[in-house]
Amino acid sequence: MLSPSKSPGRFSRRSRQRGAVGIGLILLMVSMVLFLAMAVDTGRLYMEKRKLQKQADLAALSLGRSACYIDGINNKDALETLVKQNLAANGFDTTASNPTIEFGAAQIAGNEWEFEPASTTVKSAGRVTISKTVPGSLISQLYNPNDVTLSASAAVYKTTNVEFGVGSKLIDTNFKDSANSILGAILDDELNPLQLSVASYEGLVGTKIRLSKLLYVMREEGLLDADVSIGTLTDALATKISVADFISASIEAIDDTQVLAVDATNGLEDLLTLPNVDSLELSLSEIIKLAAGADDSMNNEVKRAALASQIALYDLVSAAIYASNKDNFISIPDLNVNPLGIVGLQTALKVIEPPQFNYGILPGSSESDFVASAKTAQVDLYTEATIIPSPSILTDKVSVNLLNLVNLSVDLHTSTIGLKVVAAQAETKLLDANGCSMNSEGVNLLFATKPSVANIYIGDGGVPGDLSDLNVDSPIKIGADISLKLLGLINVEESLTINVLASLPIEENDYIEHYVNVNGSEMPFVEKGIGGGLGGALKDGVSNLTLEVSLEPSDGSILSVVTNIVNLLTGSLSPIIKSLIGDIILTVLAPIIDDVLLSQVLGIQVGTADVFVTSIDVDGGGLIQ
Repeated sequence: MLSPSKSPGRFSRRSRQRGAVGIGLILLMVSMVLFLAMAVDTGRLYMEKRKLQKQADLAALSLGRSACYIDGINNKDALETLVKQNLAANGFDTTASNPTIEFGAAQIAGNEWEFEPASTTVKSAGRVTISKTVPGSLISQLYNPNDVTLSASAAVYKTTNVEFGVGSKLIDTNFKDSANSILGAILDDELNPLQLSVASYEGLVGTKIRLSKLLYVMREEGLLDADVSIGTLTDALATKISVADFISASIEAIDDTQVLAVDATNGLEDLLTLPNVDSLELSLSEIIKLAAGADDSMNNEVKRAALASQIALYDLVSAAIYASNKDNFISIPDLNVNPLGIVGLQTALKVIEPPQFNYGILPGSSESDFVASAKTAQVDLYTEATIIPSPSILTDKVSVNLLNLVNLSVDLHTSTIGLKVVAAQAETKLLDANGCSMNSEGVNLLFATKPSVANIYIGDGGVPGDLSDLNVDSPIKIGADISLKLLGLINVEESLTINVLASLPIEENDYIEHYVNVNGSEMPFVEKGIGGGLGGALKDGVSNLTLEVSLEPSDGSILSVVTNIVNLLTGSLSPIIKSLIGDIILTVLAPIIDDVLLSQVLGIQVGTADVFVTSIDVDGGGLIQ
């Protein structure tokens, strides 16, 4: 009898099962190998992609490290060379696959950066795209080679904002009474000096205000006719507002985190108490200018720069006050100038053009309309003074001897003269910037500066103490006692009047290009004395002084008999009178010009210019894509 366990059928089925398990194991092992190969290939391609992306990132970052800003227009070839050198240094074979380098504009849209390689005259962003061909699968290479092309791209954006100016008003925060007097004279009918404290004054000078914040506040308070945006900025700046509204909006726009914010606020509130703040009006477009770009994209870049900028509060407010008072006389009652020999000094001025802040972009040239620039005010300065001749100031006794035939001596008397100085605007333009390391080497800024020029006119001072009577078109009448001896025989002693008209131009120079090296620890940084200076200009000009001299004998004078001889003597007197007027200008009037025009309020320097840089801010420089 056969046992069930010995059944032949059972042996057959077990044998077949053992074969099925073996096949399954083989299939499982093959699958595992395939999955392992796929994982290896995926990891290998991921690492290749990651390495490629790292090379693209480093190449794009090199665009931002090379300069203060990305200039894909003028510096395109040099930047492309730099990218290729960077890729080669990081192991990328640029001969096997050329990188694609694009330059364009970058902006934030929907909280994300967008790179636009459009045809534009402003290209402050760059994008680098590289590719590499690698095997698609290591296993497939054994029977069916299949390559895969990987690519990676990276973009970077970088611009630099430089705050700068020309003149003297931002570089000296020492309090001056003349500053109070001039601003107070505009805002107060009674000509009472504006009583700003030293702390308030320094707070206004040391506090900055962002233009976009100021315009936003003005819009929220209903002071603007347009919204604050790139497209409507021109209309917003052109809106007429009162000085009071402007000052109030400035108070609201001050960033409270600034060190001197409280002092600046106190100073503005003091200005608001003066009686004329409500009646005076201005448009911000009179002091804030937008450079003319070559196309819409460049114009939009200029507007972005303007909205992002910060301006020293004192600069902005004082310029606004001058603009609101344009063409009106400003009397300066307490001018602290009293040169020896002057009495009855009266001084006033007109601000023909207020200081101007012109926003633009880099790089450019002194002839470019799209670069950023700053201008001082253009003014007419009027002064009346009574000159008392003294040996230390003037030659109070002059004499002429012609071949021992004619002897002439003149004793000069006290004379009232009038002075008018027509001072043009000084201007500086920022042409380029390089370096931007802000380390010990600093940043090199290229400026083109044109110092202020002036025409100086000397004529009749009119009635002493009455500045409205000043008339530089009428001659100064210098009283003199004359002693005339002819051929040793005829002696004449008479009183007469010497009529003198004089004008002295300080001639315009071309733009002077110069570098200003700024170290971050040294700001505000000042480059002083661009140009020859007022003293040198006056000395050079005196030799070319335009002069009209005539002698006017008194009625019934014996000199009428020898009028022709006296007229001949005029030619001999001209060099002496020219020297006399030259001494008046150099010794007596130059201090007046210096003290008024070089005051903190006006910031004008005739014949020279100080260029100052108050901040350098780098915008961008990191990866945006």
